[in-house]
Amino acid sequence: MGASALEGQAAPGRHPRAAPHAGRTHADASARPTSGKNMSQHNASRNCSFRDVDELMQTVQMAVHIPTFLLGLLLNLLAIRGFSSFLKKRWPDYAATSIYMINLAVFDLLLVLSLPFKMALSHVRPPSSAFCTLVECLYFISMYGSVFTICCISLDRFLAIRYPLLASYLRSPTKTFGTCCIIWLLVWTGSIPVYSFHGKVEYRCFHNMSDGTWSAKVFFPLEVFGFLLPMGIMAFCSSISIHILLGLRDRRYRACIWTIAASLAVFVVSFLPVHLGFFLQFLVRNGFIMECRARQGISLFLQLSMCFSNINCCLDVFCYYFVIKEFRADIVARRLSRVQLVRQDTMITRG
Repeated sequence: MGASALEGQAAPGRHPRAAPHAGRTHADASARPTSGKNMSQHNASRNCSFRDVDELMQTVQMAVHIPTFLLGLLLNLLAIRGFSSFLKKRWPDYAATSIYMINLAVFDLLLVLSLPFKMALSHVRPPSSAFCTLVECLYFISMYGSVFTICCISLDRFLAIRYPLLASYLRSPTKTFGTCCIIWLLVWTGSIPVYSFHGKVEYRCFHNMSDGTWSAKVFFPLEVFGFLLPMGIMAFCSSISIHILLGLRDRRYRACIWTIAASLAVFVVSFLPVHLGFFLQFLVRNGFIMECRARQGISLFLQLSMCFSNINCCLDVFCYYFVIKEFRADIVARRLSRVQLVRQDTMITRG
């Protein structure tokens, strides 16, 4: 997601709960009866400026997004090409993992391609509201598509290690491709709330989200099904898989262990701070946090975490590297075993 995509801060000097609804003016919102301490908190909230935060984030976004775009574009194109070659040359031995990795690279590539539009549309008005919504949808789809794909990769590997017979039945290319199609269907369906992000309030893309965006019925399903559940599945599958492989004490599984560990580390580093920031911003937008400095700090934390989470499309290259290394080690081992069998057959024939 964009660095301020769900940050949803109202313009400086505007109360965050007063802006979005059509037909309710700023004066209407401020006319609600308040007294004493509540009145002072309300006025402090209205006068809270985020100009310094926004100016800082403009510089940070340019410094992070430009190299992320260039590097992510190159790395993900190479990843798609590399795993496609495994599909063509060694089908179906590495089909399941290769299909998942290609799917992940496509989602990462989608995020990379959305970054230039996000940087531009965060500062200027879009040519049309439909174009703004499309860019936002593509951005959110790429993020949660990556989350679900990484989760499926972890689950697939766990089944292959813990239940190899069951995995041999479930890991057919057709079923793996069908799983990826389901992921695309889920993230496209889940992007529907994006169309009501801004309501009828004046806005810029990736800014000024409506109150409805931060309602409990939208926020909690996003947090639970979009992050907490996948993270729980990943943590369980990864820990069990690493425990089993370490117990085998075989150096051949070292690349596999590094692949599992790298996937889990990239997932946590990329998405945990972002969803923690979402939760804090949910508290702000629903009136649980009113103090100006706290709101500014939360805004900065959320925007920074979302900005750096975009680097995930480059960090996934570590997963690609260890998977390809694992593939090649397996190929070499198979070739050596075949050579040994040929030598044994030759010796028997000569004998």
